[in-house]
Amino acid sequence: MISSTLFQQRESRSAACHGLLAGLAMAIALSLGQGAAMATDGSPQLAQRQGQMIVVPDVDAMRGRRLFVMKGCVSCHRVKDVGGKAAPALDAPEGSTSVNLLDFAARMWRGASAMQDLQSLELGYQIELTGNEIGDLAAFASDPAAQEGFSNDEVPDLLKDWFIDEVYWDEGEWPETDEWQFPQMKDGQ
Repeated sequence: MISSTLFQQRESRSAACHGLLAGLAMAIALSLGQGAAMATDGSPQLAQRQGQMIVVPDVDAMRGRRLFVMKGCVSCHRVKDVGGKAAPALDAPEGSTSVNLLDFAARMWRGASAMQDLQSLELGYQIELTGNEIGDLAAFASDPAAQEGFSNDEVPDLLKDWFIDEVYWDEGEWPETDEWQFPQMKDGQ
């Protein structure tokens, strides 16, 4: 029974990592396509850079707003003082006019092990996200207009009971480097 449970946890963690890696790969691909533009018809845009086709997803901040609640991100993260306190708040910077998918994916990557542990403990499963969903969440986290009016009314009562009011990460922001995990790697060494 225990080995079966451990196997299921490993499989679930592996699936979550694959979703996160897919989003990270998408963000890396986006960073390579400096001049890539979004399609106006809502379809992914293909751009060519040095022989590589780069898919630029059609991200949607309002879809990200819905995903923020539906996927349970709101259990640990806050937006406009709505949500849990276990993880960094995802309030958009005032005046923000762009979304950096690579930076968002990198921030998720740095917090991946903590997110997976909290999801397993608090939700009983690990949230799976597609690359497009990560893009939509990144758009929501960087769009003040999409966050305007976000309130507890958008969160189902059952999910409000799952808000984690204890600060799990008390440094304010996920670390920007791996120094906390690998202190010997300071200054890129």
